[in-house]
Amino acid sequence: MQKAIAALLIVISAGVTFAAEDFSAWINYTSPKGQYSILIPHEPTLSTQETTTASGEKLPQYLASTGETSATYLIGYFDHTDAMSFSLDKARDGMVGAVKGTLLSESSISLGGSPGLELKISATGEDKVDYIIHARFYHVAKRVYCIQFIVPKPDDTSAAGEKMNRYFDSFKVVKGP
Repeated sequence: MQKAIAALLIVISAGVTFAAEDFSAWINYTSPKGQYSILIPHEPTLSTQETTTASGEKLPQYLASTGETSATYLIGYFDHTDAMSFSLDKARDGMVGAVKGTLLSESSISLGGSPGLELKISATGEDKVDYIIHARFYHVAKRVYCIQFIVPKPDDTSAAGEKMNRYFDSFKVVKGP
């Protein structure tokens, strides 16, 4: 019996060792144009899409995204004009509406004195999978950043939370050239 327990402990400890995240492989991605840096697991794919403001104005939104088996990492930003006003509350409502999700939690945050909002949203994807979307918005001068960490609902575990915290906490606004 003791041999069986010892063998089981070896298997369990091996599983824990393999489950540990190797953050040393993550890269420090810097966007000179976006004026930010962030730690992510892989080099991101860059894209641009058009976003529409509450008043109907169209703005380009710049995106960097990467993923792994159980998570998607997305950083987006856009600049608004002097004539436009930005509301974190409207950004929250827009994101929840866009994904047809349910807001699970929100809290006020800041980055270097700039206001922000942290959200947790539950949504069902087009693939019929239930997802948890963790997002942070920051309003820095005339630029709005949105950082997202998206996982299938069953994968929203403490291990995913460690990845998310490392990712979110590494975000910094940097000076441009």
